[in-house]
Amino acid sequence: MSGLLTTLIELNVAAAAAILFVLLARAHVTRAFGPHAAYALWSMVPVAMLATLLPERTTETLVTEFLIGGLPASLAHMQADAAASWQPVAISAAWLAGAVALALLLIRRQRAFLRDADLGLAGPAIVGFRHPRIVTPDDFVGRFSHDERKLILTHEQVHIDRADARINAVVALLRCLFWFNPLVHVGANAMCIDQEMSCDAEVIARRPRVRRQYAETLLKTHLATRQLPVGCYWPAESQHPLTQRISEIARAPISRRRSVAAAAIVMTLTTVAGVAAWAAQPERTIFRETADVLVPFEPLDRNGRSTASHSRPQLIAAAFKAPAVPLHWSGDAQVTAGLCVSATGRVESIALTISSGDADIDAATLRSLESARFTPASRGGEAISVCNQQVTLHITEPATPP
Repeated sequence: MSGLLTTLIELNVAAAAAILFVLLARAHVTRAFGPHAAYALWSMVPVAMLATLLPERTTETLVTEFLIGGLPASLAHMQADAAASWQPVAISAAWLAGAVALALLLIRRQRAFLRDADLGLAGPAIVGFRHPRIVTPDDFVGRFSHDERKLILTHEQVHIDRADARINAVVALLRCLFWFNPLVHVGANAMCIDQEMSCDAEVIARRPRVRRQYAETLLKTHLATRQLPVGCYWPAESQHPLTQRISEIARAPISRRRSVAAAAIVMTLTTVAGVAAWAAQPERTIFRETADVLVPFEPLDRNGRSTASHSRPQLIAAAFKAPAVPLHWSGDAQVTAGLCVSATGRVESIALTISSGDADIDAATLRSLESARFTPASRGGEAISVCNQQVTLHITEPATPP
């Protein structure tokens, strides 16, 4: 699988996990600490995604043969086969097609809204990415009183001060990149609600005596004419968010002590999300060629003693469990396998290198090697892990009657 596709999958998993957590926690956080804390909780999503881009944990495995493209020669063909697969290409093409289709749809909706704004039919809203600006409908002055206009413009100015329109542009980009994940779209809609409720709370904090008038102004503007994919639209898009916003406006303000506690909790949860996303990445193994490794590679018997002094038949008998050969087979067989042996002498992985010609014998031999133990390789007197050590077993079995 290509590196880009792997990165997108890891980003998607991290984003989905963080979004699911926020969706489950946001209502409780809003009740306990207010809308500012719920909106800030969404910072967990980008932090978790960025954490997956940090260098992953690595372990070093030494090999004693030449390398091809950073892998042991005996393992290089496995990577070549995977790279030649058509599946990553098909998946990448499907992802790109979906991302482009959603991007075109959002661009179309954005242009439709801007056309309405130019005709004086849309707003109040914030549009623009580099230089956000407030747009209002032609009937703005006639429809709203002086005080109502001040409240609306204060609300929009809060969006500009906090760069909410730019945040929404990033959210729209993430929706395009992860169009196939329904949690991303659900999370984007929920975040916009929390964003508006947080903005409402900031307006009330600046002008605490206008709660009732602010709620009445919201009721005047609750019917949106068009969706605004990138920007901040004052009217609620449905009755449910409007009810939430008005209910939150009626609440008593959050105390300073609780606000400080909320900030600490959000920072802690965001940090935990980043660390968890980074730790969840699979550990990467680095194969490194070296010449200063002592590899005795001596099998140990069942009591943990070296079998180096044994004769060849005794060595094999003492070190390995005898493979259970099939009844139809008789004669001699030779099986060669490549082993990765840990610093404790245990077999970490095994791969068939040369087959005996019989699948049952090969499988039985590999099973017997998996349970074997060896004297580990060493470097500078310390036991280390080595990979691709070749072991050949000669098996002789008389014919067995059925």
